[in-house]
Amino acid sequence: MCITALAITTTVTAGGDRQKGETEIRFWHSIGSYNKEVLSSLINTFNQSQKQITVKGVFQGSAEDLYLKLLSQENLPDVVLTPIQLLPLLNKKGLIIPLDGFIPEKLKDDILPKYWESATIGDSIYGIPFSFTTYTLFVNQHLLRISGTRDEKEPVAWKDIIPLARRIKENLDGKWGVFIPMESTLHFVSFIKSYTGKSPITDGRLVLNAPETINAVRFLQDLVFTYQYMPPKMTISDAEQMFLSGNLAILMAASDSFVYIKSNLPYDLTLWHLPSTDNARPTVSGMCLTLLKNSTKRENYAFRFLEYLTSYESIMKWHTHTGTPAIRTSVKDSIDLLVFYEDNPNYTTATIEMERGDIFNPKFDYFAVNTVVKNALDKILINGEDATTILEEAQREIDRMDASSP
Repeated sequence: MCITALAITTTVTAGGDRQKGETEIRFWHSIGSYNKEVLSSLINTFNQSQKQITVKGVFQGSAEDLYLKLLSQENLPDVVLTPIQLLPLLNKKGLIIPLDGFIPEKLKDDILPKYWESATIGDSIYGIPFSFTTYTLFVNQHLLRISGTRDEKEPVAWKDIIPLARRIKENLDGKWGVFIPMESTLHFVSFIKSYTGKSPITDGRLVLNAPETINAVRFLQDLVFTYQYMPPKMTISDAEQMFLSGNLAILMAASDSFVYIKSNLPYDLTLWHLPSTDNARPTVSGMCLTLLKNSTKRENYAFRFLEYLTSYESIMKWHTHTGTPAIRTSVKDSIDLLVFYEDNPNYTTATIEMERGDIFNPKFDYFAVNTVVKNALDKILINGEDATTILEEAQREIDRMDASSP
């Protein structure tokens, strides 16, 4: 995702009088659950640190809800949190400007080039990397132990999940072995690349009907219908609650949910890397920061807030309080974090994955393609329809979209 600064308004006090010299920045985002509290805490700290700017954070629902509101409403916010794959759409709509002249060299040197490249369109940088995450397996060690698993090794391939899930089903009444969410193209790409060792995105085009991809989807279908190790017709939110209640042993989830889950799970928690064929690099998704053209004074005010969000202290807090890997090298290599990791080793799993991962930043129309992918997966994993037939149909629909796009 990316944080996008758009327009700035002047703060009005409760009594209706303007605070002289104080500017309000309205901040839309799609960060929910526990992480919204962490984000609010960062905003409050910024507001208390100076008197010229006040930031007001507003939750706008999903990333798609937020994007549609940006396109449909005249009264735009000042700052927006949005997925990086939406940067080209925002740029095409004329909402964002290049940031090359704003970014300090110290900040640029402290973030790896691949993150800057993900926020680059043409020859210009349109976003400052803020929060990047990847998928891992969350494991309830208590369920594995009482199901009869002893000294389990981290799975090397997805087939290694089968015996673990089988013990859960056979030995623990009413418990489920594993849940792998398939609610989005990001979920799909992350799993397929892990299972097959190949990205389903080739030359900017999503390929659904490759033989290895169909086999991977059939594996998911077997988990649901053949083995009945994975609960059917369940959202990621429902699966998280099932995991927290102790009724699900293994959950594929984003690392930015780690602290929330760890804080609410009354059992031993371990994080595993996704099983990986041919040591495939994991898929990384992210957020960044950008600005809308305005007066020089207002652009500078907005950029001060963006600099604060990517400061050493803010990135450290975002990492330790959410589980999202630290984006800045100075934070990752700090003595503070090394000491923290000694008592919290689970944090390192996602950090390692993100370091070697490829960033999910497709060039196709994400929302349009995502609708096709989600509908196809629902037919296969909820209705039990034939994977080959459905993925071939979905591929033809995507090809028609590609052919009609300018």
